[in-house]
Amino acid sequence: MPALKTKQIKSLKDYISCVQAFRGGRTGPIWYRGCGEVSHNLNPSLYRHRFSQAIEDYMALEKKLLSRFQQRSIPFLSRHMANNWEWLFLMQHYGAPTRLLDWSESPLTALFFAATYADHTLGANGNPVFSTDAAVWLLDPVQWNKRSVNLKSFPGEVLTTDDAHANAYTPVGDVKTMQPFPIAIYGVHNSQRIVAQRGVFVCFGRDTRPMETIYENESFPANCLFKLIVKRGRLPAILSALLRYGVTDSVVFPDLDGLAKEIKREDAFEVHYV
Repeated sequence: MPALKTKQIKSLKDYISCVQAFRGGRTGPIWYRGCGEVSHNLNPSLYRHRFSQAIEDYMALEKKLLSRFQQRSIPFLSRHMANNWEWLFLMQHYGAPTRLLDWSESPLTALFFAATYADHTLGANGNPVFSTDAAVWLLDPVQWNKRSVNLKSFPGEVLTTDDAHANAYTPVGDVKTMQPFPIAIYGVHNSQRIVAQRGVFVCFGRDTRPMETIYENESFPANCLFKLIVKRGRLPAILSALLRYGVTDSVVFPDLDGLAKEIKREDAFEVHYV
């Protein structure tokens, strides 16, 4: 069983070097997920419900949440949702609990998330003082899917919602036919934020354990999942470097909310993401 590998990074340059080393000779995509808390598990919001534990409970909850969201969101929609997959991605975008876990195709966007979501206050000099370490996860989605789909005929690729291999993960599907392990999947780009953040997704199946636990215990390809740790003392310099190179709030969040946060940050106001 492969043990999860981790490495500490000290600077933006160090981070880019680690990303390049992880890519190595890989020709397929690499996905990234930034977390403001180093101990944050790779588990979707639906599977974090405090009073549900069995997959049957989670799927019943998904059905209830999806139905309620569909019934009450109609006055706010600007277009028709074609199927339950589109509803699921829309729910994820607005923070409703789903089986989806957000990733990005951009390593700098993921690092920005790690730095800005880490708990911090402003020091006397106006610079952020962080109280927690952060992390960026790296994923080879093609290698991951080879194990999750686990068919000799499957060449390995990132799935789409209309792919036959994704049918077993369809929202409000049958638990009995659902496959166990999470799959890497391209979703609907239903907002400017997803486009700007180059958003992609992992959809969870019957196995409710975090991805890192599944990776270490279910014979996944070695080194298809990797964790970079950013110590809290390094975060101010890394965030400053990202901002200097144009990875800013209004770029990652191309709307009025992102613009307002960027203006606040430029004039030494506290900016927090939750």
